[in-house]
Amino acid sequence: MLFPLPQSWKIWLWMGLLVLPCRIMCQLQKWNQCDQREEEVESEHEEEERVEKEEQETEEEKVEQENKEEGEGDKDFNELHPFTRWITECALVKVQGRVNRCQLVEEMMSDIVEAFTSLCSDSFFPVLMPAVGVGSAFEGWTPPEEDTVYRLLVPMQAPRGHIFLPEVGTKGKALARNSRIRVELLCMCKVRKLVGDMLCFQHNPEDKLHKNQQPSLLHTLCTDSYLDVQKTVTWFNVEVPTVWTVTRHAHVYDLKVLPSSRSCKLQLKNTSSGEKLLVELLFGVQQGYSDIFLSSQNSEAGFTPSTVWPQSFAVAEKRFLQYVARNAGRKSCHLSCLRLFAHIQVGTGFSIHTIRTVFFHLLTTTDLENWHRRNFINQLENILQHLQCCLKEKRLHHFFLGNQKLPKEIVLPHTFRAARPLNLFQHLEQDTDAYCQALSDFEVLRDLVWLQLKC
Repeated sequence: MLFPLPQSWKIWLWMGLLVLPCRIMCQLQKWNQCDQREEEVESEHEEEERVEKEEQETEEEKVEQENKEEGEGDKDFNELHPFTRWITECALVKVQGRVNRCQLVEEMMSDIVEAFTSLCSDSFFPVLMPAVGVGSAFEGWTPPEEDTVYRLLVPMQAPRGHIFLPEVGTKGKALARNSRIRVELLCMCKVRKLVGDMLCFQHNPEDKLHKNQQPSLLHTLCTDSYLDVQKTVTWFNVEVPTVWTVTRHAHVYDLKVLPSSRSCKLQLKNTSSGEKLLVELLFGVQQGYSDIFLSSQNSEAGFTPSTVWPQSFAVAEKRFLQYVARNAGRKSCHLSCLRLFAHIQVGTGFSIHTIRTVFFHLLTTTDLENWHRRNFINQLENILQHLQCCLKEKRLHHFFLGNQKLPKEIVLPHTFRAARPLNLFQHLEQDTDAYCQALSDFEVLRDLVWLQLKC
């Protein structure tokens, strides 16, 4: 032994006296840290409760203010002349929206897109993004007598090793009649670790690629290096029945693919109730980071080549109506007005696109609070007067081109906001017969509006 036995207990005692304070200090420090953490957690919890309480109070104040405003609006509505109030109430009942299945349809299409993503994970087909509901059904103005068609736009992104290069008409011009989507291959040699065992399409021989990898998008859905609408739609239509079987709604709805060359049209039939849902899926590639898409829809010109992807304003139009709904109040009549015109414009010579353009311009030039239901009749008159004024001046500007009154929530390419306004009635300046016919069509439209109110 290094030390005599009687001395060893002293050494251990001194060691204990030295170690014990350190242990006590460490334990005290841990307790202090725990206390601090508890205080921080408690402080964070109190802060969250405070913020939540403030948000709740703000929301309650907002609801109270809305109810107060609506109460004042209802009071004004009740003070209308009895005959005017009766006509307004009858008209609003006629054009009230029907119960729709928008949320259900969005859920089902979301399941389909997710299943496609899983199915095509090892291939080089376009990457499908969450579908966006567009058109009258999702905007809330489908005429009551029409079958509801649930239309959705499915954005697409380029798969691995590829890039989409939209070619949007003439440089410097915002609108394009013959937009195309050029597909190019990207070198993946330097990023192979990030993409797994993928072979670079640019720097590997064809025979090696053919044996070890799925074909590139250029060899499946393209024509002359341009993404082909019909090939894309055919690919989706062929695969969707199989994909549908693995979705959660497959045991409730039977799916049937209807004939279509530039979109995917689906009929979903409830196996127990027999209810049928008509769904149309359009495919599109985003123009930059805007709300404008190059889509598979048909162009207004009629025949559309399979490599042409016309510009679509559907998402931007939906964003605008959502902005109006947020700012006009819950008892706004703007959708009722649009629904009535959509009902009566058929066969009058005015397209729903023309009516919507007039309607949208009016929404940006009038106080949205004036669209309360008590002003329903007045707003119908305003729409007719605005259309009549446009006809007399032979001028109706495109809503999304050079319109400085558009809300900032609508994201447009820079060329759109900087563009000169485009006159949609320019043909009336050049064609006297067309102008006379338009004036005659307006008289018919105006008579139909008042006839609808009297019936």
